[in-house]
Amino acid sequence: MQQASNKVFYGWYVVIGSSLVSLGVAGTQFSFGAFLTPMTEDFGWSRATLSLAFGITFMLSGLMRPVAGYLADRYSPRMVALSGVALLGLMLLLLPSIQNLAQLYVVFSVMSIGLTLGTGPILTKVISSWFFAQRGLTLGIMSSAGSFGALLLVPAASMFLVLFDWREAYYFLSALLLGIVLPGGLLLIRNRPQDVGMEPLGDPSDLRRRRREAEDTAEELYGRDANFRDALTSNLFYRLTFGYFV
Repeated sequence: MQQASNKVFYGWYVVIGSSLVSLGVAGTQFSFGAFLTPMTEDFGWSRATLSLAFGITFMLSGLMRPVAGYLADRYSPRMVALSGVALLGLMLLLLPSIQNLAQLYVVFSVMSIGLTLGTGPILTKVISSWFFAQRGLTLGIMSSAGSFGALLLVPAASMFLVLFDWREAYYFLSALLLGIVLPGGLLLIRNRPQDVGMEPLGDPSDLRRRRREAEDTAEELYGRDANFRDALTSNLFYRLTFGYFV
């Protein structure tokens, strides 16, 4: 974790900021189920009607992942991810004010954009640019933060539901994203080490050596940047995609 100057490598702060974003966004996403019963009781809607709103959110979030990836490649991945956090926080702030189903579906549809932009793949791009060495460890830390977010925020939201009501619980999640996660991400996350006059941790020649050792079994696409057309013609892309569906 340290360089020759005995200073902590800044990439580890990027990992902390990215993990904070992953914790907040994933934890908020997984807490939606806790709101099902109190919202149906309050509005008199059926559970199927409200579940459909949650389902639409997850479906749209999945469908928009390629768009999020394009935006991260075309623009700043840091700002794309943090824009998702801001949008998600604002929609959570609006949710307690809804009065009918149409408003509910609109808010949840817009919320799906925030979930898409603020989730793992974009943060993976950021962390990978900082680490040649220990890349697996850092990506694992960031990914596990999302699971920890669910472990932490689902009970926290449930506590607000018990002590207050579902509106205060949504205000709590919004305050967490806008008051802690977003400022923390803005403070800590940087797109690339070159942006702050640094180099990635580790020797890129190690990656080239491992690729040469595996080139009998690995495809040419492995270990390098590729455009969308390259990916569509690669078996590796389809294997990875199938793995997510499984």
